[in-house]
Amino acid sequence: MKVSLFAIAKVVLVGLLSIFLILFLVFGSWVLWERNRDALAGIDFYSGKVELSHDTSYNLSFDEIPERTYRHIALTTEHLGNIKAIISEPTVIPKEGIPVVIILGGLEVDADIFRLIHDPGENIYVIFKYPYTPEYWYEGTPIVEIPVIRKSMLKVPSQVLALHKWVSKQPWTEKGRVTFAGFSFGAMFLPAIYHLADSHNEVLNPGVIAYAGADISDLLYTNMDKIDSPWRSIGALLGETAIYSIEPARHLPYMNNEFLLINGTRDHQVSTYSWEKLHRLTSQPKTVVILDEGHMHPRKPELTKKLVKISREWLRERGLIN
Repeated sequence: MKVSLFAIAKVVLVGLLSIFLILFLVFGSWVLWERNRDALAGIDFYSGKVELSHDTSYNLSFDEIPERTYRHIALTTEHLGNIKAIISEPTVIPKEGIPVVIILGGLEVDADIFRLIHDPGENIYVIFKYPYTPEYWYEGTPIVEIPVIRKSMLKVPSQVLALHKWVSKQPWTEKGRVTFAGFSFGAMFLPAIYHLADSHNEVLNPGVIAYAGADISDLLYTNMDKIDSPWRSIGALLGETAIYSIEPARHLPYMNNEFLLINGTRDHQVSTYSWEKLHRLTSQPKTVVILDEGHMHPRKPELTKKLVKISREWLRERGLIN
């Protein structure tokens, strides 16, 4: 029996439409699920036992900065993977310990940031290292790396709180004087971190949120300027959906603390709409500082020094650092 080309084409077309419909339904279900589930459910991970597995000192010398000790540490956890950090501390620490500031900076933040803290004082600075670095992207393939990036970002709040607990128990930490300072990329995580801590009845100290915003879709769209529309809008929406559990706007109303909020009027990476939304959703008490500056960048050391100075003075006024 002969089968006409029309009949074959019809079968093929129906098959393709069926596949497309199935994919659309699966994708739509995923979008609805991600955007409607409880935000904490996507970031609340149990760390299990946390142990120091790596602690190495290394030499750094910065002009105009007092001699200090620098260490690279790694914590091993049962369920959250390894947590890495870089520590800057005075060469001599009193037995009662000293204040600690945990810094969340850019994605590729490293020890160079210590050179911008010109007057470190009798304080310890701990830089959190993100579980994902750009080099993994260049060495891998997008289809594999995108899910890894998503998983890594969603683990950050729980990893940071595990680091905070570990730091708080160390003999070199003064009891009750551990706080957070987030800058740019790192500041985006602080609302989720504080909300998650509050849900566990963990009391955190006032913190600094500098050069952050709310509405991840807007942030992605603003920074995807090399992609033409409509793919730019679609990409921003998909990117936001993948990490919607850390959307600052979902956590800001639940931050029961005091914050210093810093932003710039000439920032082309965090839109005015975005940082104004962050400020509006952050409850009192809060201190808002608006600078006539662009976005912070390693090529703008003077701006970073200004931000460090403003942050240090605010934390010192509240007795959180020496």
